[in-house]
Amino acid sequence: MTVIATLTVERPTGAFFDRARAYKIVVDGVVKGSVRCGREISLALPPGGHTVRAELDWTGSPDLPVHLGPGATVRLRVEPRGARHAMGKNYLRLTRVA
Repeated sequence: MTVIATLTVERPTGAFFDRARAYKIVVDGVVKGSVRCGREISLALPPGGHTVRAELDWTGSPDLPVHLGPGATVRLRVEPRGARHAMGKNYLRLTRVA
């Protein structure tokens, strides 16, 4: 029997910036999917430590280390940090949802 864990990444509505664009979700250096404004993506992953990042063209979020326990679900939220960060390499913010 294979035990998996779930990583869910949500992207709230409300941010005007890049509303029509999808953010790529990268786990351990591999693009696993994308999430649009007001949506979420759930990924089945093996338990253990993973590095998660959100990307948009030339920019993205800093890497976020995440530990997934067997059968557990971890929720993250991705959103833009605001216009003043638009030209930087860390335009997106990826945070854990309690």
